[in-house]
Amino acid sequence: MNPLVTAGDVLTLQPCDYCIGQTVLSLQVTYVPRYANFLASRWVRLEGLELRPDGTPWRERVVMVRVQAIIDAPTARPGPEARER
Repeated sequence: MNPLVTAGDVLTLQPCDYCIGQTVLSLQVTYVPRYANFLASRWVRLEGLELRPDGTPWRERVVMVRVQAIIDAPTARPGPEARER
């Protein structure tokens, strides 16, 4: 079974999909807590680098993300076999 999210994934989150969201957020995940892949949770705390629109790193972020948003949205996994889920 594939994990819900792993370090290195890039998430594109709508404002309604993370706490106190005001704009679309592109986040390259750097840390995923052990409980994050427990699908019964409604929210998960993720750490990562916020990406600028051109894809370059901007700043570190800690965000509470709706689990359903991660399930519903394609997740970019970097590397030669980059794919969408």
